[in-house]
Amino acid sequence: MKLAIVIILLAFLNLSLVVTFYLLKLSHIRHCPWILVNIKGQGWVLGSYDFTAWSKQRFMQFRGIPYAEAPSGPKRFKAPVPKRPWTSFFDATKYGRSCPALRSIPQPLGKGDLEDCLNLCVYTKKLNVKRPVMFYVYGGGFYNGTASDFPPNFLIEKDIVLVVPNFRIGLLGWAFTKSKELPGNMALLDLQIALVWIEQNIATFGGDPHTITIMGQSGGACMAGALMLSPLTNLNHIKRFIIMSGSVLSNWAINRNYRQQIERICGNLNCSFCSDDKYLASCLNSAGVKHILEASKNEFFSPVVDDLYGVIPKEPLALMKDFTQPISVLTGFTKHDGSFAVAIHYDEVHKTQLNVSDMRVQEFAEGLVNIINNQVRLSENVSKLLFSPQLLSSHNHKMAIPAYIDLASIEFMKYPVLLFAHHLLEKGLAPVYLYTLDYEGQHTRFGYGFSTEHYPFNGGVHHSDDNLYLFSTHSLNKRDTKVSQNMVELWTSFAITGIPKLHCGPKIVSMQDDLGPYISINQKIIIKSNVSKELTVATKDPCKHKLIRSNKRFLNFKSPKCF
Repeated sequence: MKLAIVIILLAFLNLSLVVTFYLLKLSHIRHCPWILVNIKGQGWVLGSYDFTAWSKQRFMQFRGIPYAEAPSGPKRFKAPVPKRPWTSFFDATKYGRSCPALRSIPQPLGKGDLEDCLNLCVYTKKLNVKRPVMFYVYGGGFYNGTASDFPPNFLIEKDIVLVVPNFRIGLLGWAFTKSKELPGNMALLDLQIALVWIEQNIATFGGDPHTITIMGQSGGACMAGALMLSPLTNLNHIKRFIIMSGSVLSNWAINRNYRQQIERICGNLNCSFCSDDKYLASCLNSAGVKHILEASKNEFFSPVVDDLYGVIPKEPLALMKDFTQPISVLTGFTKHDGSFAVAIHYDEVHKTQLNVSDMRVQEFAEGLVNIINNQVRLSENVSKLLFSPQLLSSHNHKMAIPAYIDLASIEFMKYPVLLFAHHLLEKGLAPVYLYTLDYEGQHTRFGYGFSTEHYPFNGGVHHSDDNLYLFSTHSLNKRDTKVSQNMVELWTSFAITGIPKLHCGPKIVSMQDDLGPYISINQKIIIKSNVSKELTVATKDPCKHKLIRSNKRFLNFKSPKCF
């Protein structure tokens, strides 16, 4: 019996070797749909081909390559462990498993280890070259997101190698109690080990391991900033950062109420003694993935300070003061970056108060501020900037919509981004480039994944609309495509040279002081000089009526600038 098992295993091994050899031969045939590459010390990976969006260049895609072992069982809530080598070849022609989130868990639950999700995608046009690497960290509020949402067909038009990793999100990525059982910031540790994987292996895919640009949006922007400041990140291989609509200096970027949060989740799992670290950790470690997701579905997650591994050993502002690396940064935000927060607050008000119009404008505005920083009054300076005294004391919420959007944009995105740029400028270590996306195209990310019909306002140039022009998630019309091509050229030229450039356009200038210059991205690229005007861009916009739905007051409003 034992001899028969050995013979079967040997036969299977030989068959695997034959298939590998056959695929290796096929991969050198010009029209073969597969490509086989050997990652030294790890194993063979089987990739596939696709074509760029505009010039139809053929590129190679290797999706779902594991960079770490499954963080499940005793490895749950622990630092990731590098992936062991595999035999035969790894099929990287399909996306790997997404890390657990309510939207990504298959219904019914499906087979396999749901936590075996630490994998990455590599996109490249040539293998025998050394091209700059762009490492993209997706957003999603620290509880959502997956690499499959970011197809490369726009960015890979240019001569770069794009890497998009999956990493732990939600409670599984951020659980923290200042104990060895729940050490915190596991998601950042995932990204750091993925960067080590790139340093060791990206040359196999035509990438230059010494020219890496870390790029992140929203929560990913915060994580990119945390990677930049973390003493555990090897910055010798990282040349630049692109930080989009987010900042590690934001109030929302750090979780300061982690203890109350994790005890709530423990209680939602029907566990006892949730104030005791041992019982709490036992509860979370023994819970099934689906139960963890259900128990934490109403929670907001983010990085923590003073985690056990020392990823963020002290406050980000203190880390920034100690920062000495000469790394160039491109950072910015969208025109109406905070409109999503107005939507969140609007929904929260409706849960407790049936009619928003019963509130004064000042009450709604103060509640909007309270989402982010737990203050109960509106800053006097911001109040004067955006609201007239008459509007504040009124119930005219539709008239206040542009001011609400400016207020949320300032508090959530614009001020933290500008503060981050300010501290980098103050150090004078390397150029800082600032941009705003002012272009409103055919598509929007406002309401992505949920209905927006009940809101009395539009999202405008919404949070994460910049990704519409960097990743090929939508079919773009001619005008949108031109904006996309300009953005791709700016982003990739920065990754390649450290200076954003346009073949046909103005010379891009780095910031000289807190006001600019900065890049305004619209149908045309314009260099502007006073970024403080972006703080009232909705309130003072002659086309602000476009943000208000079904507003008869503005029906006869006409402007040649509005289209």
